[in-house]
Amino acid sequence: MCGLFGYFAPKGARPVRFDMDRALGIIRHRGPDGEDRWSAEDGRYHVGFRRLAIIDLATGDQPIVSADGRHVLAGNGEIYNYRELRAAHPDYPYRSNGDIETALPVIDAVGARFVDALNGMYGLAHYERDAHRLTLVRDRFGVKPLYWARVDGGGIAFASEIKALFASGLVRPVVNEDAVPAYIGHGYVPAPMTIFEGVNKLPPAHTLRVDADGSVAIERYWQARPANDMPADKNGIRERLLELLSDSVRLQLRSDVPIGILLSGGLDSGMLTALGARHAETPLHTFTVSFEGAPKDEAPLAAEVAERYGTRHTRLVLPAADAGAYLPKLAWHMEEPLFDAAVLPNFLIEEALGRELRVALNGTGGDEIFAGYGRYRATPVETRYLALPAAVRGAARTAAGWLSPMTAWRLDRAESFAGDPGGYLYGHTTQFPEPYFGLIGHPHAAPAPTQRLHAGEGGWPRETRALVADIGTYLPEDLLLLLDRTSMAVSVEGRVPFLDHRVVEAALAVPPVIRSEGGRQKALQRDLARDLLPASLLDAPKQGFASPVAAWMRSGLAGPAKRLLTRPAALERGWWTAAGVARLFADTDRHAFRIHSLVMLEMAVRLLVEEPLAASAPTASLADIADA
Repeated sequence: MCGLFGYFAPKGARPVRFDMDRALGIIRHRGPDGEDRWSAEDGRYHVGFRRLAIIDLATGDQPIVSADGRHVLAGNGEIYNYRELRAAHPDYPYRSNGDIETALPVIDAVGARFVDALNGMYGLAHYERDAHRLTLVRDRFGVKPLYWARVDGGGIAFASEIKALFASGLVRPVVNEDAVPAYIGHGYVPAPMTIFEGVNKLPPAHTLRVDADGSVAIERYWQARPANDMPADKNGIRERLLELLSDSVRLQLRSDVPIGILLSGGLDSGMLTALGARHAETPLHTFTVSFEGAPKDEAPLAAEVAERYGTRHTRLVLPAADAGAYLPKLAWHMEEPLFDAAVLPNFLIEEALGRELRVALNGTGGDEIFAGYGRYRATPVETRYLALPAAVRGAARTAAGWLSPMTAWRLDRAESFAGDPGGYLYGHTTQFPEPYFGLIGHPHAAPAPTQRLHAGEGGWPRETRALVADIGTYLPEDLLLLLDRTSMAVSVEGRVPFLDHRVVEAALAVPPVIRSEGGRQKALQRDLARDLLPASLLDAPKQGFASPVAAWMRSGLAGPAKRLLTRPAALERGWWTAAGVARLFADTDRHAFRIHSLVMLEMAVRLLVEEPLAASAPTASLADIADA
């Protein structure tokens, strides 16, 4: 796990001063078990590391300097196949028994393509002393974050969290105005942009190389695409996927500290528990979290799975949270705004898990590889509309354009289903369709859907293209960001076995007629699990993790939220108007998630741009901040 901060200056450039102590201090939550640093003799490269000790507790400190002194390596995350890499390179003079160091013999053997051999989640910083060259690497799916920025003198700074860049003094926090409509439309700021001017995300599956002269080159090293060696028959497909997923779970159960599985009672976590029981030498630790007063509780289903596999099972019951008391803290940890209101319940879950263990496997990614969302198929209403003759649809669209902008927008969304899978996904995930930009008084048009840039190749089946689009956007920008920040906030490592690249490539190669047989969500995955899980779970309807935002508004959040969004500094930016905010609050049940989305944007700007950067998460409530 852990956290990184570093600075690189080109040859011939005069290094600039920065505050390493503050940069590492502000990400202490990512690595409370220790800190270390390495600096080049000429001051042109520095890297600092905060450690969350998971593997090799005795000798796994970083940064790691190779035995010959030519390489300096630091990594946030885990390389799961480190034992296999060590066995493949037994003659290398290892200095640790850990996972990150095993990248070094691969670098010696194959050079820049070393990342192809790694199976894991990571943000890596590899410095070559002789060449004075830095390479940053982010894992294939973006499970672990990595940010970078140009700084004075032509160098760059990089870090696992944006706050460290600001705390170092090398980067000044300024809002990126171009990113604001992108955030409002998508609910996140798509890579490589961030909400902050000059701060960039290194996209998933990319490397960034900085040469001695300061030139920067960014390259993609992997793309989610169907495997070309899958069996053609359903039984063969089933066996291959179970084999690969089982091996992914085996690798990700490696830990030198207590590890468990977050068993929600759903299909994904149930499969992880069933497969994990095959590999665990002692009974697995499983945890289910219930919220008091929640309308649905999957704890009974989770208990069935736990009993079947003899796990050491714990049910944690959490009280309903006062959202206003937590949102500023969460905005500080998230840094960039995120529309997803599941941040709060996920943080509470990770906080509860953190009292029991340091590592937890969870089912993130299962929906994106096994087609678990309704948006991968046209809705019944859209299907009926698309079956109409083109002339009739055209007339309906013309009439709707006069009578109802939202109806016209929905008809356009339906038309995009066949030929524009990325645009269709955007239409079914945005909280701010084009007409709502006008509703709140935003001066710019809705953004072009970033999903279009990730929607795979035209020759692939439409459903597969949609899965690839979500894997490249919604997964890293929402779900994995949420997982990283909420788990790291309480020093817990979250692992995601469904996102082993071998599993993903195999799942993408499955024909939709098998993957979603009969138009049923996750039909193939249910078939995979038929011998692993009880029928009560297999037949249970999918239960999404929906936060009760409307209830939060009714129970007191609406007041401070409205005051926050209508304070003079917020209105002066011109992102919304007082009248636009009033329209949202006139019907909070309908617009609760839109209000939450704007609140997270406003708090990100307030806490990281307008006010002096706090060294730790704020304890103030939303009301305190709104009224300050």
